Amino acid sequence: MSQFFSDNDILHSTQHGFLKGKSTCTNLVECMNDWTLSIQYKRLVTVIYVDFSRAFDVVSHDKLLIRLNAYGVTGMLLKWIQEFLSNRTHCTRIWLALSSSADLFSGVIQGSGIGPLLFLPYINELAKILQEYGINIKMFADDSKMYGDITDIADITRLQAALDRMVQWAETWQLKLFIDKCCVLHIGQQRTISSSVLSLLHSSLSVVINFLLSHTVVI
Repeated sequence: MSQFFSDNDILHSTQHGFLKGKSTCTNLVECMNDWTLSIQYKRLVTVIYVDFSRAFDVVSHDKLLIRLNAYGVTGMLLKWIQEFLSNRTHCTRIWLALSSSADLFSGVIQGSGIGPLLFLPYINELAKILQEYGINIKMFADDSKMYGDITDIADITRLQAALDRMVQWAETWQLKLFIDKCCVLHIGQQRTISSSVLSLLHSSLSVVINFLLSHTVVI
């Protein structure tokens, strides 16, 4: 399936998770390159770090199968994945006490070879949606950074619109944003516009740091 995704150019180029030749390092290098170029041109960059709560555990099996079918995964392979996800149960052990079993209707199987690979097409559409707003995005599975140069209030408005659209998408696909782990980073020369507040689900995002990246930094 990994080869199928690669041969048919299905997964978005901004995804760096669980793919051959990509990693957290390639994710960071691409980000640093973009940010350094912006600083060289004396632009302010606003970065929004986005985290989904227990993303791998809440993937809807029905919606995952619909997504895979839409990407061309059909026939016996789709049937095998459906069987792989079906009739699974979960229980919890605390010392010698074992809870009763509960049926699982969501989640890709963590610890399995195919689990992470099933998650990538599930979230793949989000990168394309956000780029329609002129926003840069880098992803490692569900961990995402979205960023853009900020020159005026219109750029802040565009970032907020992208955040609002992401919230809509997450609700549709039953992924919950972990607000406490989402935050904003401003890089570059500070301007009044950088004090504008961005929000998710009516909660203001905290600014973790304002960082001046020198153009002398060697990447």
